[in-house]
Amino acid sequence: MSYKIVKLGEICDFQGGSQPPKSNFIFEPKKDYIRFIQIRDFKSDKNFTYIPISKKNNICKNNDILIGRYGASVGKILTGLSGAYNVALMKTIPNEKIIDKKFLYYYLISDLFQKPLKKISERSAQNGFSKDNIYNFSFTLPTLLEQQHIVAKLDTAFAEIDKTIYTDEQKILKINLFKQALLKCEFNIDSKKTTLSKVVEYDKQNGQGSNLPYIGMENISGETMKIVGEINVPEKTSSTFKFNNSHVLFGRLRPYLKKVLIPNFEGQCSTEIFCLKPSEKINKNFLAYWLLSPSVSYKINNSSTGARMPRANMKELLNYQFPVLSLSKQQQIVTKIDTAFATIDILKKITEKKITDYQSLKLSILSQEIYNKAA
Repeated sequence: MSYKIVKLGEICDFQGGSQPPKSNFIFEPKKDYIRFIQIRDFKSDKNFTYIPISKKNNICKNNDILIGRYGASVGKILTGLSGAYNVALMKTIPNEKIIDKKFLYYYLISDLFQKPLKKISERSAQNGFSKDNIYNFSFTLPTLLEQQHIVAKLDTAFAEIDKTIYTDEQKILKINLFKQALLKCEFNIDSKKTTLSKVVEYDKQNGQGSNLPYIGMENISGETMKIVGEINVPEKTSSTFKFNNSHVLFGRLRPYLKKVLIPNFEGQCSTEIFCLKPSEKINKNFLAYWLLSPSVSYKINNSSTGARMPRANMKELLNYQFPVLSLSKQQQIVTKIDTAFATIDILKKITEKKITDYQSLKLSILSQEIYNKAA
């Protein structure tokens, strides 16, 4: 069967979002306000934002298809939320008389769209794109009936794959819960207690202008005690704290993310990070695991201040009860947790690899059903 070659802009229009001032934001629903959709909302059902209803708002419905426009979100294809969407998103407006919306969705997540989009975006100063950049993308247009036939085949194949992916994702959730259960067990210790302030110093040494590597909240992975992203020496910073390998770093902003790091180098960090310096009686790994333990995390979250962007209360934290154990006993607990976590992480990586392989299989099936027909 021969298909018509058209320009993407001939069958689909695109509409960018708006960016009202942050002074208009509220965080509880209210009359004459509408939900403000941002990219992060597609990952979390917490911390909704609302803005005044206005003619300047561009609106999306649950079944609309949105495209991420900038930075790391370029090419993310998102759907399922309704409200006024922000400037980092672009709404697709397909001519549904000639293109099936689900077929368009499958095209947008395929390499036919993603590869040229990434090339265009990389050439942009802000690593993004406008609708003019994609209007001229070549699009192979089957008949509407054939589109619906392709969609039905893909839906059937993907349903089976997604069941398997869901099962593996549930395994990862259980793995993470097992880590928390282990920490809860190990720190349910019948021992003498002291206040944290007697064995840990909150070190606020100024690091501004120190010409040292910088760590921000974004550089600490939640719960894993690992660095993510690149660590660089910034040309200029505002206020920072100085740290070294004797510290344990704890992210105070949104403490429910459980961002803890044991640095092995000297550097400077955001003032949204507590630099905790344990005494010679405290194993820093033991302190780090204690901070991640469920009972301590619960107390930190409950004593946090700020509804929208909660911050841990350091004064409260320093008054928490901390177990008094010998260094050898602390090391014994750390070794037990390290060993268990290493095994758990191996299982997690194997499961994550399976999920990645299934996602690749979906792209391969897309290529067969869409790309090959376009070739």
